[in-house]
Amino acid sequence: MGVVSRAVRSCYSVEVELAIVALVLLAWHAARIPLEGSVDVSLQHAQDVLRVERALSLDIEAAVVEHLSPAATDVLSWLYTNIHLPVLFAFMAAARLLAPLRYPLVRTTFVLSFVPAVLVIGLYPLAPPHWLPEFGFGGPPREAELTSTTGALFHNTTAAAASQHFGFALLVAATSIWLYPRSRLARATLLYPALVFVVIVGTGNHYVLDCVVGALTFVLAGAVAFLVHGRPERGRPETPVAGTSSVVVGYGLVVWGFVSLDVTQLGAWERNLVFGLVLAAGIAFVLVPRLVSREPLPESR
Repeated sequence: MGVVSRAVRSCYSVEVELAIVALVLLAWHAARIPLEGSVDVSLQHAQDVLRVERALSLDIEAAVVEHLSPAATDVLSWLYTNIHLPVLFAFMAAARLLAPLRYPLVRTTFVLSFVPAVLVIGLYPLAPPHWLPEFGFGGPPREAELTSTTGALFHNTTAAAASQHFGFALLVAATSIWLYPRSRLARATLLYPALVFVVIVGTGNHYVLDCVVGALTFVLAGAVAFLVHGRPERGRPETPVAGTSSVVVGYGLVVWGFVSLDVTQLGAWERNLVFGLVLAAGIAFVLVPRLVSREPLPESR
């Protein structure tokens, strides 16, 4: 147990830390596949969720969707596909570089949040709003089109009950304010959960209650993380040195370019060229400051 405790409490290089984040996300997506529910049960649960929201006056999904223009819907769809992972990895890199003493608690919170989330989606398969005709996105798929029968890679179509996208956004905002409570930039991160809420609700991927559940998974994980790590050491986060911002932006670009490449379609060379350039730019943003700066990044101190 001593070895495990030291490993959990230790802070590693930014590359190792981001690799841990990537492996946890891969495990999360893989674990959800066998938990996919049936179409009928998921639709029944969706109606139950809407009834609870109506009772609590939280049923605003239809109003959000109705007030979106086609252009706004296209923008939100693009944001849903493109912003979550780059922002998450860039944020984790920034937290690691700027707050190495407190970062292990952030990492533990991130990892533990998936435990209650996987229990929720396993016990309560839930159809997303875009399956329901009343929201105007179309109808539900056939049973044969679900992941469990088609073998779609790392996808669970009935996992709406816990919105980790919204939880990630809360983690970004809450941690930023925790580290830099007087920073205007940290306070501005409060806008990110609001943006993510509009994105995931406006695209018909989640209900309001999903966001509540997603937030609670991180609250619970944070409470357990504080028990594991104890009170974090006092002291201000590291002062950014030359190149830190470039490295953080670079990792965000690397993730965006990598996850957007489509190596399965040879005809998508134009799209792959664009994201290949994004990937190359991200690598340059990460490497160049380290090669030209005489002052080491905080990770190497």
